[in-house]
Amino acid sequence: MRTRTGNLCPQMCVSDVQLCPEGYGDDSCPSGQSLCIDGTCSDACGDIPARNNPCGCKFQYPPEDAKGLVPCATFPDVTIEHYNADDLSQLTDFCSDKFNVSGSAPFWGDWSGDQELPDDTEVSSGRRFWAGSQCPKAPKYGYTYKEPLWIGAFSCVGAEVLILLIWVVYKYLREIPIRRMRHGESSGFTTGTA
Repeated sequence: MRTRTGNLCPQMCVSDVQLCPEGYGDDSCPSGQSLCIDGTCSDACGDIPARNNPCGCKFQYPPEDAKGLVPCATFPDVTIEHYNADDLSQLTDFCSDKFNVSGSAPFWGDWSGDQELPDDTEVSSGRRFWAGSQCPKAPKYGYTYKEPLWIGAFSCVGAEVLILLIWVVYKYLREIPIRRMRHGESSGFTTGTA
């Protein structure tokens, strides 16, 4: 265990920005700016693509439960004494205390986890999760070769190979008399009169 400093607190993702800790929702941005989908403040958020939303955990196809989640403002750097990277509850407890996150929030992906929302919010229901650095690894998508596209491609190639094989056999059988005739001519036999 050691002391660690940096952007250690995971991103807080919520279904409504009113569920963000005080000072980390829309009120965290300077006048004239708004909280964008990537957790930063900007004058124009429309230019930021949806894939930059840390609440999607960089999944190409995020689960339904993650859709609609927006990030709170990014927490500043912190220093944690006796940091243990294997103890996630130590990290979230520290961040909750440091940034006044009232209630409890499960980690992203624990969609059935207990949600204890703060009493001082106008939002009576909602969801919030720790995400960001605590995201699970995105699944690697691959082909099973049972998809309709591949079945169609293999069928076309298979049909072409079959047609080619049938043509080779047909051509060979049709050329047998011609080969016999040529073989006879090369042996010195002629069928004409002298």
